[in-house]
Amino acid sequence: MNNIIVTIIRCFVLSGLLFAVAGCGKKQPPAPSAYEINGVKVDVPKLQDAFAGTPPEFQADVNQTTLNLRYGMYEKSLMALDRLSSNPALNDTQKKVVNDVIEQMKQLIAKAGPSRQ
Repeated sequence: MNNIIVTIIRCFVLSGLLFAVAGCGKKQPPAPSAYEINGVKVDVPKLQDAFAGTPPEFQADVNQTTLNLRYGMYEKSLMALDRLSSNPALNDTQKKVVNDVIEQMKQLIAKAGPSRQ
């Protein structure tokens, strides 16, 4: 009788350990969402992800885009995106992301003007 109780207790303990170990997996944080400026969504996080780990000449234009956008210099941000889009070394994914953000910036400029007042 004691052996049966010990066996049952061991089963419960092992089951608990298995559930505890299974629940310890790392969960990915949610992806950052697009910036919403004056009602226009500008997907800067997607742009940054597309150029993560790329050469400095790419990073410079991505950083200029982000910085100018942050300070409300939308036209300068668009110019940095235009420079980036004209780079022949872009892959298809990067071209699509840059063109998408360019269109979003054009919408923002149409709505808010070339710079924040």
